[in-house]
Amino acid sequence: MKYLIKPLVNMAAIALFLIPLSINANTLKKGDLAPNFNITTITGESISLKQLTGNKPIYLKFWATWCSYCKAEFPHLQAMHQKYGDQVKIIAINVGINDSIANINKLYAENGYDLPTFFDQNGKLTNRFGVIGTPHHILIDRHGKIAYRTFLATDQLDQILAQWSHDNLDENNLDKKALK
Repeated sequence: MKYLIKPLVNMAAIALFLIPLSINANTLKKGDLAPNFNITTITGESISLKQLTGNKPIYLKFWATWCSYCKAEFPHLQAMHQKYGDQVKIIAINVGINDSIANINKLYAENGYDLPTFFDQNGKLTNRFGVIGTPHHILIDRHGKIAYRTFLATDQLDQILAQWSHDNLDENNLDKKALK
């Protein structure tokens, strides 16, 4: 009996952490307004949903350095950032569970990654978006609505990013023509 107490306490602690996450997990679906956020990246950049709404769509990737799928997808995320970063705000959100900024910096230095990254130390942003598990991708359209959610990088995610980039380029070219 004495040997069961510690594992039971650990399981209870994990359950208490996951209960609020699971409550929110089904609350945000395609078409819902994304919850507003104000974050500061690990390099000091301030980003808010409010400032981006109406200007750029947003791609949030929730991840952790200990997540093998997350690390396997990171070259893809970096490529999307390099290809579409001017038209779509791409933000890596480290979920902060059993992780550290030192681990993030080490991974980035070893691989040449330069993505805007937020360390969600207390899990508040992760919880607000109802994210359970990593990796998790959320696309937010320029109107602040959830456009797509998926656990793994998919062809559909890439197609949406390409379309948004194309739409933004067309809109910017129209704006430039109007100024002439």
